[in-house]
Amino acid sequence: MFTTIFSNVASGDLLFSVVLLVSTGVFAGFIAGLFGIGGGVVVVPALYYIYTLAEVDESIRMHLAVGTSLANIVPISIISAINHHRRGSVNLDFLKFISVSLLIGVIFGSIAVSFLEGSSLILIYSIILFFVALQFFFWKDEWRFADKFPNNLKGHGYGSTIGFLSVIIGVGGGSISIPILKLYNFDIHRAIGTAAGIGTIIAVPGTIGFIIAGVQNNVSLPLTYGYVSLVGLILITPMTIIGAPLGVRFAHYLSKSKLSFIFGLFILFMSIRFFIEWASLTS
Repeated sequence: MFTTIFSNVASGDLLFSVVLLVSTGVFAGFIAGLFGIGGGVVVVPALYYIYTLAEVDESIRMHLAVGTSLANIVPISIISAINHHRRGSVNLDFLKFISVSLLIGVIFGSIAVSFLEGSSLILIYSIILFFVALQFFFWKDEWRFADKFPNNLKGHGYGSTIGFLSVIIGVGGGSISIPILKLYNFDIHRAIGTAAGIGTIIAVPGTIGFIIAGVQNNVSLPLTYGYVSLVGLILITPMTIIGAPLGVRFAHYLSKSKLSFIFGLFILFMSIRFFIEWASLTS
């Protein structure tokens, strides 16, 4: 099955690709449970690299990585949200309020993706990832906009923005929503748990949107539906299911300051790497 998808990958690289995907799944699950960020910032770069080895058409390579990442986030975000909810860390009333605006953002993001070129998607991913990395280095817990999240049009604006940007770069929304929640007086554990719920709301319609967008753009690859690859899911998703509960457990007992710094460096490196990739494609 894998040689059908990766027929252009050398045997040594094929074995490496399988090991990389399995390892990525475990790490993505752990990170999702620990930071509440869905694991997309780990999965997308790994998938893009493997699709590059497989010589997948550059015009759809990034779309395929993002779409498959979103599909992977569906089970991981559900498991993470359930585990956080058991610990009382999910604000269900907030999720009910913001769900409609999240969905609106997801719909517009899915539509935008169908018109974006691969190089443009790479640039957007690089820029957003850069700002995500900055929060791991410079964030101060005492920063506040207000003591309560706005229960009005402004609040819905946040929701639509989170949904739109998350779908564009294939993440569960935690990397964007957690800083916003903390600015409105969510404590860190409640912000992480609620972000896992946000990931579920984003990932399900986002995955459907990427499938539809890929079908409309006549994407046809073995074991692939639209911009979602079943091979990536088969190798990554079971591992994320294993890793997510471990991350949730560590989130409640581990001091994350050093780990946040190291993970921030990883995200920054990925941002720079994708910017270089964009520059090489457009030069």
